[in-house]
Amino acid sequence: MADNTRSSKISEEEMNKVLAKAEKEAEKKDHKKQWIEKMIKSAKTYHKLCPHYDKKSQICFLTLGGAKCTREGKFENCPVFIEDLEKKYNEIVSKGKMLPMDYLDLSHIV
Repeated sequence: MADNTRSSKISEEEMNKVLAKAEKEAEKKDHKKQWIEKMIKSAKTYHKLCPHYDKKSQICFLTLGGAKCTREGKFENCPVFIEDLEKKYNEIVSKGKMLPMDYLDLSHIV
């Protein structure tokens, strides 16, 4: 019976492999999140309102249909702005290029 309980349990080595893989994925997500936060802070230094927001027509240029901005141009926690930064992050990383350190450099890379 002791042999049956051992075979049904996961070995320490297997558990360590699974944990290491999970940590790498979490680290990658954390790096992405940190970079997005850094870009938002950088964008704040240059723009009071979202750089993709038209004040006169209140339209967000990031939405495909040119929908009205529900956040009145505030981009700090805007899901559309964050999604755009995530896409740019994934695009830059997939091309193997270096990530920009400043929001203004983002337009030169992509």
